[in-house]
Amino acid sequence: MADPPDRATVEALARQLVADVSPAELPLFRATADSYFADPGRSLSPRGRQDEALGFGVEAVVTLVGPFALDLVRRVLTSLTDRVGDALAEAVARRLGRQPDPPPAATGDQPGQPKPLDPAQLGLLRTVAQEEARRMQLPPERAQRLADALVASIATRV
Repeated sequence: MADPPDRATVEALARQLVADVSPAELPLFRATADSYFADPGRSLSPRGRQDEALGFGVEAVVTLVGPFALDLVRRVLTSLTDRVGDALAEAVARRLGRQPDPPPAATGDQPGQPKPLDPAQLGLLRTVAQEEARRMQLPPERAQRLADALVASIATRV
């Protein structure tokens, strides 16, 4: 199994997912990420979320997308690395601005521009995102929405 992806990469991509799927959560994202990285199991469990209801009664608990976005991104990047090695995970990280691209002479691309993922890479990314969302036992609609937002975010990242 590959090393887990770095926190900054996971947070950057998960923040974009939250912005796309549930923008009202963005003010809570830093606290959500801190809670997730401190104890992923607790932040994903219904009981853990009830315990941290931010001062509201249990009856007011709303399921946040943030912890699931963080977990999905972490799972997808880990799974991609396990399946195809570091190449695709590194390409995704470059799309997020977390790693420099190889010199332009080596790729033929413009300097400073991350190389777009090709259709096969995007297809694999979509497949892995859908599989991981199902493994997380998310409701089908939420799983599909998060997987689609993940692929769109990476594909359109400049």
